[in-house]
Order: sequence, then C-alpha cells, then structure tokens
Amino acid sequence: MERPEARARWPLVTLALVAAGALLACRPELARPLAFERAALRAEPWRALTGQLVHGSAQHAALDLVVLALLGTWWERRSRAAYLALLAASAAGVAAALVFFSTLERYTGSSGIVAGLFVGAALELVLAGRGAGRGLGAAALVLFAAKCALEARAGTPVFAALPPGTEVAVAAHVGGALGGALSAAAVVLLGRRPGAR
Repeated sequence: MERPEARARWPLVTLALVAAGALLACRPELARPLAFERAALRAEPWRALTGQLVHGSAQHAALDLVVLALLGTWWERRSRAAYLALLAASAAGVAAALVFFSTLERYTGSSGIVAGLFVGAALELVLAGRGAGRGLGAAALVLFAAKCALEARAGTPVFAALPPGTEVAVAAHVGGALGGALSAAAVVLLGRRPGAR
C-alpha cells in the first residue's frame, strides 16, 4: 500500500466514474451507443467495457453509483494503484463473462464492477486481516456467494429492482468478483514481499 500521507487525496478516479455514470443516466442519447449489445460487439467491441457505466433506469444508476462511490473511495484512499488494478480486473472479468459465459443480448450497470470491489475488499480482509477482520471477510464472501446463487435461481436481483423485462446478470457479478478477487490477492501477496511497502 502507499504511504499514509498519500491516503488523504481526493478519490478522483471514483468521482470521475460516478460522474460519468450519472451523466449517462441523465442523457440516454449519450448512453445508447455505449451500452453492451451483443449484436454490436463485433463492430464496436468497446461496448463490453463502456456498457458497465450505462444503466437501465434512474434507480438502477443510483444504487450502483452510490455503492461504487463508497467502495471506490475506500479502495482509492488506500491505494490508487491497487484500486486501478482492481477496477481493470473487475471490468475485464465482467466483459469476459458477458461475452463468453452469458447469453444476454443487452447488459447495463456497474454492479459487476461493484461486485469486484466488494469481493476484493472481503478477500483482502481474509488474507491480510487479523482476528475479527478475517471472520468478517469470510462472512462477506459467503454472503456474496449466497446472493449470486439466489439471483441465479430466482432470476431477479436481491438488492435492486430492474426495469421490466431486464434479467439479472449473474455472470457479470461473478466475472467482476473473480477479477476483483484475483487482483486483491495479487495486491496482498505482492505487499508481503520483502522490501514491499
């Protein structure tokens, strides 16, 4: 992790992501060409990433962006480098899961990235925490797995209401979580090397 004096900085990356997501939620005409649409991926592959900032409704955007702001600020204040690695791994995990392991024709939302940040934080508690922190991290991982299982079985999200006709993207949540877990594990393990800060 970075030096303590570096922790006091503003979470600029998080603020930029939340602002971009809010702008796209308010301006659907800007969001349409960025949304994940399977039929458009061959000609516009960036949609697998940009679609993660597009939301299906104002409520969907509000929930995702508030949680992104909270978890993103926590991670970014701890280490911007670790946060950027976690964001990249989570977004890549979501994109890969949607493209290769999902049949969804359309996907919107930042919940896959949020899943990566959440699972990354929980895994860091398990790997680097002490006492109650490890137990809290383990409990969070079990609850996340249970949430994904319930959503896969019921086909509806546990914490949000999606617009009618919208499927919950369990593959995106799992892909983001796997990306976040791999990145967080690397951050913790690299931080244990002799001479690492």
